[in-house]
Amino acid sequence: VREGLFCPVYVLMPDHLHLVWMGLRADTDQRNAMKFLRKHLAAEFVRHSPTGVEFELQKQSYDSVLREKDRLRGAFEKMCFYILNNPCRKELVKHPQNWSYLGTVVPGYPFLHPLRADFWGQFWKLYQLHREPMPVT
Repeated sequence: VREGLFCPVYVLMPDHLHLVWMGLRADTDQRNAMKFLRKHLAAEFVRHSPTGVEFELQKQSYDSVLREKDRLRGAFEKMCFYILNNPCRKELVKHPQNWSYLGTVVPGYPFLHPLRADFWGQFWKLYQLHREPMPVT
């Protein structure tokens, strides 16, 4: 919320985190958001290890900006499903639904989940509702 971001998908893996962030404002700062997230996740990792799975983030994050063609709805959703399937590719579970450490972060909507059949329709409506119009240059 503080940096004006929606996270349609995240997957917490044993040694790294995959997430997609979408800015809602012209002044959205993903670097500040990542710094904040890493600081607070690290504290949680030290505090407890859920269900015996040990988590430790990589020293350096790897960031990527999506190309224009990757931002189209069908391509974007396909890329998000690819991320959600990471636990399956690593043979940690048979289906993403069996991995407890994935989801979405849309402030004010704690029960929104990327594996539900109605997710994308709801997500795009919320994104359009909360997105600040981009300034005309």
